[in-house]
Formats: sequence, structure tokens, C-alpha cells
Amino acid sequence: MDAPPVGEVVEVVMNAVGYDADVATANGYEVRTRPDGIQYSVKRGTPAEVIPMDVVSGNCGRSWMWLDGIGGRSVRINTGFHVRDAVSTFSWTATLSDTGETTKHDFPGFYDADGYVDLNRIVGDLSVGYARATVYGFPFRNYAVLVDGTVCYSGGPSDDAYIT
Repeated sequence: MDAPPVGEVVEVVMNAVGYDADVATANGYEVRTRPDGIQYSVKRGTPAEVIPMDVVSGNCGRSWMWLDGIGGRSVRINTGFHVRDAVSTFSWTATLSDTGETTKHDFPGFYDADGYVDLNRIVGDLSVGYARATVYGFPFRNYAVLVDGTVCYSGGPSDDAYIT
């Protein structure tokens, strides 16, 4: 039997689902509401008459998952995201399912100035066979809070690998 194909990075869009006003305020922004009810974030002190119109909200970056079977009944999980602004904090968990069990792998959040968060972990003692790792999207806890208060959820990327 031929070896299974080598995996590739799976990327999906991250979606803005709201704002954290406390984070926005702590970083010099304020969350406002347009007359049509849509919220937006601006630098504190921006004149009230400046209202963004005809702006499509939702895409605030990309998240990814790459699962690599590295031998010895182990895998390398590489996941993360690249968003449009600095990250105040985030919550990120990769769910790994092999033929034996499902485990969760949490990555602690931290401030990131450039909005590019690359997370890696080696997981061993797995069952031989196919495995899948997923970073579930909204309403699960895989999100980043940007310094302007925008809350961006993962789009739910997943990737498969073969464990030997």
C-alpha cells in the first residue's frame, strides 16, 4: 500500500462577531453604533460625525490548521491565525481525534503586536491510523480579541494525517 499523502495547511476566514468594549477602551478605542444598529470601533477622540458606511464587516483575518504525522505514533499540530490588527488576547484549542480517543490541546493567549500568531505542539502516544485536528469556530472558544475590541472567531479549519 502506498503511503498516505503529506498534508497541507488548511486555511479559512476568521469572522468578526462583535466587540469587547473594555478591551477597546483599554487600548484607546471606543465602540460606537451607527444609526442602522451596526457597531464599529474608532480611535478615542474621533469626531462623532465620522461614521463608516458601506463597509462589509466579517472578515478580520485567516486561521489555519496543519497536522503532520511525524512517526513514532506522534503528530505535530501547527495552528494559528493572522488578523488585521494587534491582538489583545486570544483563546485557542485544537481538538485532536485519532482512532483511540479525542483530546483537546489548549494554547494560552497573549498580546501579539503584529497579529500573526503561530502555535505548535508535538503530541505523542497516539493510536496508529488516521487522525484529524480541528480548531472549531463560533460559538466555540477559538477567538482573538483585537486591540480595537473586535472579537474574531476561527472559521473552523481542520486537517488530517496518518499516524505511524
